Amino acid sequence: MPSTAPDGDPPARPPRRDAVRNRALLVAAATDAFREEGLDVGVDAIARRAGVGVATLYRHFPAKGDLVLAVTEALIEAYAEAVRRAIADGPQGALEATLRLALAKQRENRGFFDALAQRPRDPRLRERHRALVLPVMEELAAAAHRTGELRDEVGAEDLLVVLRMVGAATVAPDPERIPGILLRGIAPDRA
Repeated sequence: MPSTAPDGDPPARPPRRDAVRNRALLVAAATDAFREEGLDVGVDAIARRAGVGVATLYRHFPAKGDLVLAVTEALIEAYAEAVRRAIADGPQGALEATLRLALAKQRENRGFFDALAQRPRDPRLRERHRALVLPVMEELAAAAHRTGELRDEVGAEDLLVVLRMVGAATVAPDPERIPGILLRGIAPDRA
């Protein structure tokens, strides 16, 4: 007799390797397509880029919004991992490295982030994204407080706003200046 989960349902089987591979291919293809063509790119084109059929795309992502969410989450997770590496490499300077990385990532994916900002988004999705980013911003704020690079009253929630400001800098004439300006604004006063 097969074993059952605590709720009485049979245990879920792990996904097949080809399904995991196809999902990863679709997310990578969609990331490139959204970056290059915006969110209006068709799912047929994304499936072709991934080398799979449209039916495979819909098995993994029943609606295009599900694919947009997966791409956004993949970008956030990659960014969070890079921030954690910066903190682990040495907390001194991790705040600046994080802001510069945010600028680079947002410039690289500007079309995607601009399109996301222009579309009405479900508040539940915004909260889900925030829930992914906030823990790493808490780690960054704690590290920057320990190194004396961040004002005591500036916390993780404030750093989320700073990241949005960095995103707005992508259209500045000299965007590379903006992280330094923001850093001076959140640094402790030196007497």
